[in-house]
Amino acid sequence: MESVFYNKGKQLLMRLNNLYRQSLLYKSFEMMFSGIGNLFLNSAIAGWLSSNDQLRNSFENRRLLNFKSDSMKSFARNIVAESKFLTFFSDKRVLYPLLFINVFLYPFTPTAIGIIFSTGLCALMLINAAIHQSYSEKSRLIVFTTLIFLAYLLLSLFFNDVRSDGLLIFITYTSILLFTALLTVTINDEKNAVIIVHMIAATVLTVSLYGLYQVYAGAPVDPSWLDESLTGNVIRIYSVFGNPNVFGEFLTLTLPIVFAGFNLQRRKTAKAVYGFIFLLGMLNVLLTFSRGSMLAIFIVMVMIVIFKDRKYLPLLVLVLLASPLILPSSIIERVLTIFQGGDTSTSYRVSIYMASYDMLRDHVFTGVGLGNFKVLYNAYAYSAAKSFHAHNTVLMIFIELGFMGMLAWLYMMFVWVREIFSAQKTDSTWSYYAFAAFAGVLGCTLQGMVDHIWHNYDILFFYFLMIALGFIASNIAKGQMYDEK
Repeated sequence: MESVFYNKGKQLLMRLNNLYRQSLLYKSFEMMFSGIGNLFLNSAIAGWLSSNDQLRNSFENRRLLNFKSDSMKSFARNIVAESKFLTFFSDKRVLYPLLFINVFLYPFTPTAIGIIFSTGLCALMLINAAIHQSYSEKSRLIVFTTLIFLAYLLLSLFFNDVRSDGLLIFITYTSILLFTALLTVTINDEKNAVIIVHMIAATVLTVSLYGLYQVYAGAPVDPSWLDESLTGNVIRIYSVFGNPNVFGEFLTLTLPIVFAGFNLQRRKTAKAVYGFIFLLGMLNVLLTFSRGSMLAIFIVMVMIVIFKDRKYLPLLVLVLLASPLILPSSIIERVLTIFQGGDTSTSYRVSIYMASYDMLRDHVFTGVGLGNFKVLYNAYAYSAAKSFHAHNTVLMIFIELGFMGMLAWLYMMFVWVREIFSAQKTDSTWSYYAFAAFAGVLGCTLQGMVDHIWHNYDILFFYFLMIALGFIASNIAKGQMYDEK
């Protein structure tokens, strides 16, 4: 039974919202942002960014590729027809729950288990696509660009003299990239796409609850995580990820999808659950004390509010203004160090960047090879700062894969971004999910300017899972638009 205070408070908020919508300020904001949005959507740049049709048609017209595709389908059908085991596990009623379980459990399982499980599911998804022919033809381009990037990863192993654990890294990258790419081939309907969103939200809820437990239980804190500027007994939570910055990167990737789910769920119970998960996740972002995560999630939320949900703009401004009064002093001190500089983590990274740029200059075209950065770093190090990576994902890709590998990654991301923007021209709710996935990946990539986000394979998995989900949501949104026409 709803209380009198709840009803009065609800009426007051609705009245304030109506007054705001009737105000000159709201009309000014609406005109300004609508004008910017229309200008962007109708510009030549937006047209170029938002269509892969010509590229896709060119790809589909390659007869050799089509012939190989048909041959593979025929070969797979013959194998499955003789194997009751493969027939059983490639059936949608068995395969789809396994895919959802993999999405939920990936952060909680050892890397080796995740590689084996994901690789096995890749094989089952290929068999399912070949037998049932229910896959989306549009996904072929995504798979093709993923294979190009994987090809450069493989080439980097064989054309470099230095040998490290690059082969194991390549196997891990391959299992993750192929799993997420083939997910776009397999999932092409609303029902199963919603379940993936639910699995992501369930993962966020689980790791966030464990993060709060660490505050209560007092999780061990590595002294290297704390700057001298932090005062008091500070606990930086990291949940199951082993590092607070990595936990923050995970939340930056996934919370935009949870926020989209909160706004798009129709049932009040589901909306309340998603709202709780989002607020819990945002609290965990603060408790990581990760400056990059706090800044990235703020940028991401501003993007979503401005481009997809401007009704939250007053609330966003209010939270920003009230945050100095609400947040603990330790968090405020941590945020302010972003603009002050001179802390230990900043000076540590500058030394690594200088050595990394020297390494890149010597291997700009060929790259040093996958996994070889940490082998060569000591020869370039400026000081005692030790590092296994360049603390910059884009720089790390460039250093290890060289100029052509960097282009392969940019090409893969460009094709995906085009699909996301193409869905923004529709009125479908799935365009919201597509944009939320894009915002999460963009926010995490911004964090990748000061850290190597792919160094942790859980983040690598969810990074490309968000790319896959954005592509799936985009296809559903455009499919709904075509159905209406």
